[in-house]
Amino acid sequence: MADDSLSSECDVLVIGSGAAGMTAALTAARNGARVILAERAPTVGGTSAVSGGIAWIPAHDKVVDDPLPVEDALVYLDSLSNGTMDADLIRTFVVSGQTMIDFLEAASDWRAEPAAGFPDYKPEHPGGRAAGGRSLSPLPYDTRALGEWAERLTTFPKDFSNVGFDAETRARLSAAALDVENTVVAGQALIARLLAGVLDAGVDIRTGWRGRTLLQDGGRVVGARFDVGAGQREIRAAAGVVLASGGFEWDAELVTAFLRGPMRGPVSPPYNTGDALRMAQGVGAALGTMQEAWWVPVIKIPGDVHDGWPRSRSVRLERTRPRSIIVNADGERFVNEAADYNSMVAAFQYLDVRTFTYRNNPGWIVFDQKHLDSYGFLGVEAGGEPLEWFHGSATLAELAATCGIDAAGLAATVERWNAHVAGLEDPDFGRGSGAYDGYWGDQTADTVAGRTLGPIDTAPFYAVPIEAGAMGTKGGPRTDADARVIHTDGHVIDGLYAAGNAMASVMGMAYGGAGGTLGPGMVFGFRAGHHAATGRSVS
Repeated sequence: MADDSLSSECDVLVIGSGAAGMTAALTAARNGARVILAERAPTVGGTSAVSGGIAWIPAHDKVVDDPLPVEDALVYLDSLSNGTMDADLIRTFVVSGQTMIDFLEAASDWRAEPAAGFPDYKPEHPGGRAAGGRSLSPLPYDTRALGEWAERLTTFPKDFSNVGFDAETRARLSAAALDVENTVVAGQALIARLLAGVLDAGVDIRTGWRGRTLLQDGGRVVGARFDVGAGQREIRAAAGVVLASGGFEWDAELVTAFLRGPMRGPVSPPYNTGDALRMAQGVGAALGTMQEAWWVPVIKIPGDVHDGWPRSRSVRLERTRPRSIIVNADGERFVNEAADYNSMVAAFQYLDVRTFTYRNNPGWIVFDQKHLDSYGFLGVEAGGEPLEWFHGSATLAELAATCGIDAAGLAATVERWNAHVAGLEDPDFGRGSGAYDGYWGDQTADTVAGRTLGPIDTAPFYAVPIEAGAMGTKGGPRTDADARVIHTDGHVIDGLYAAGNAMASVMGMAYGGAGGTLGPGMVFGFRAGHHAATGRSVS
């Protein structure tokens, strides 16, 4: 039942409590606005809270001895654009990063440091950074400062630990910070720090409020209607509404209608069903980047669910470490297995015009016993017993028969692979030739190639299916530099803003580096909150 004692009026209404929404709400409140933050889920933080928590800010001053010039960042992003980025919005993003950092540090407990050694995803491109520095990781946070809100941060189920982001986070962060009571890291730390600032600024946070339609008066957006429990409620916003409630990766109809190829598993919590997109469409918003997502290859653990929905897991460690490859049903490799997740999914979406099928989706991660003994696999510790769904087989031929892979193709692929990696090279797809390729690999090796290349020659052999998935979608209403939503006829829709995965991504088809979704989301959330509260652009 809705609480009728709650105010139905504010200056700025923010819909969505991820990093973009939190940043927008904090910025608006610190600029004098009365702010209501409405979240559909029973907890706050959305996809941001279960992410790695890193924000990619390509020009900032936290790398004291190695400056990050704006122009280098622009050259780098231009090299990734393929005509899918708006140059003016990209410049706005790059030059606003430091201003946002200064604001957040003054207005809240948000604190971050460069993620040590985390390279850009295409570091060999012009302006790229092989040494890292652009990805900012939140410092650990003691949640006791949040009071009762400490129990209201979005989390994934605690079962099947050490898989996907769990394992990847532990591989990246200091183990000492992970096991301290009441201390959170990664996405939890990011949201906790922003939440503390939002609460301190007096923002009215409401959970269980699902945005449905926008309210207009003379063409201006003046609020929104929500589903609350079994009923509906309205909130009026005198200065503006910020849409920041995520993408549409959990809506099968929208995924089929818009995405460029197969997307078989979101890794986000199951609340991103296109609410903001439909609200924006309802007032005539122009759309952009609808075909794109923050792509990632995924595996599915039998029985793994979140709030009753089948859950998918990103995989980086297992496909990057030595003695594993990815093949299609023909037994052929088709991608650099150690490449950045966003780029490599394009190979899974290759359409074979002869058969009119997506030839590489699903693929199979093939690995051997020595890989399992050395590194573990999908939650199995190093040296542990393999799980039944790993399809353990005494020979490659038996493995092929079990999984429906062409036996001759697999045998030829493994033979060619073994011959090449003996010399630490991959002439077919260049695995091990770039700085990023070794980041998630075997850190005991002396070279990048050694961290990711190794033969598959020790029985038993194993295989698990891997498919095209996504962390979130990139499509939504087009915006200007202040995150104001643009109408289909070209004018700005007065009173309406969008940020995060609810807006058409400024990144186009690219993913600049770790935190490439959170960085732009927070920057444009900052700009949206500032403009909505003040009526002015960020200076």
